Amino acid sequence: MTAEPIDDVLDWAKKLSSWKQDALRRLAISNDLTDMDLGELLAMVKLAAGFSLASPPPSAIPFAKAHFGGGKHQPIVVKGIANVENINRLVPKASLTFCPKALTIVYGRNGSGKSGFVRILRTACRTRVENPAKLKVLADVYGASSGPQTAEIIIDAGAGDTPISWSPGKAASPQLMQVAVFDTASAQLYVDGGNQIRFLPFGLALPHRLNTVCLGLKDRLETERATEVGDKVSLTTIAFVPIRDTGAQRFDKALSKSATNAQIDAAVAFAETDQLRLDEVTAVLSAGAAAAADVTAFARWADTLATECAAAGSAFRDEALEQLASLRATAVAAREAAAVAADALFTDDPLPGVGSDTWRALWAAARDYSLKEAYVGKPFPVVTADAGPSACVLCQQPLLPDGASRM
Repeated sequence: MTAEPIDDVLDWAKKLSSWKQDALRRLAISNDLTDMDLGELLAMVKLAAGFSLASPPPSAIPFAKAHFGGGKHQPIVVKGIANVENINRLVPKASLTFCPKALTIVYGRNGSGKSGFVRILRTACRTRVENPAKLKVLADVYGASSGPQTAEIIIDAGAGDTPISWSPGKAASPQLMQVAVFDTASAQLYVDGGNQIRFLPFGLALPHRLNTVCLGLKDRLETERATEVGDKVSLTTIAFVPIRDTGAQRFDKALSKSATNAQIDAAVAFAETDQLRLDEVTAVLSAGAAAAADVTAFARWADTLATECAAAGSAFRDEALEQLASLRATAVAAREAAAVAADALFTDDPLPGVGSDTWRALWAAARDYSLKEAYVGKPFPVVTADAGPSACVLCQQPLLPDGASRM
């Protein structure tokens, strides 16, 4: 059995990534990819590259012969176009009938609607144009109707007349993908300015169309990257001007198809001196990185020091010092008043210094010992305990009824 060109395309497609195989499938069943198609393919590319997506793209469907129409299929006869709505200036429900077993010639004056019918067939069947925008079917710009653009294409696949509904952007019918449309819009792809034939069957055109899709996706990714990065210059766009006349640069300028293997081997030879120079450059770059880290640490320390100095300056400003002096004077006056009151209260005590700083420290220590260890849970001072006199927390002797120690 003789292999068909589409078999070679299938063998080639199996070596491609899953999203490219899915793109081939979409191109095989449609004249042009919609924005939804391109968006789903772009999501597949991002997913394959490791991007985290809010919603996963649909699973890729590999390109198969069935998408091309299959190796064996029932011949299709186009019988006509009917029930045309909102297409160019064609009247509502316009129709056109083709002779199934002979040549059909459609003629009429300019503007009578001949091209309108052809535009429907071009978008519903297979065709090739240089600019996909030419496949767009327009409505009647002078008409008042704003309904959807629809039509029915009548075919005979062996079971009698069968209408196939059509509307712009709808997935192509597998039966209509067996029908090729050729008109002046696609002629430039087959005959160039020098009258050289360059016919390319639809199946063999798929790789070229896939390349166009890949370039379009690349442009979309570049646009997204520019939006994320902003106006920062990409390293890939920087032109490095050679300011040194090195041996490698001279070899690159003189490189041509006549260069021998020996010349190339000599040019790319990496000597021990080259390795020493590379080690030196690496050390310099590493030292530069260490120096940058040191400078960064010093800058952070300087910022911290500046913050502390600002806090100290705020704490020692004239207003703060005056407030501190006022508080100290108030505290000294209160302490002196307390000492005078204590002296007057404890004049008859055998020991002097009641109310002094030393006495206050003794009092605080006795209180803490009573509250935390000796008499936990009882307010200080404790005079009675367990229906009897309590012990002094200092001398450990029982207290008299007036609270004094027996010692």
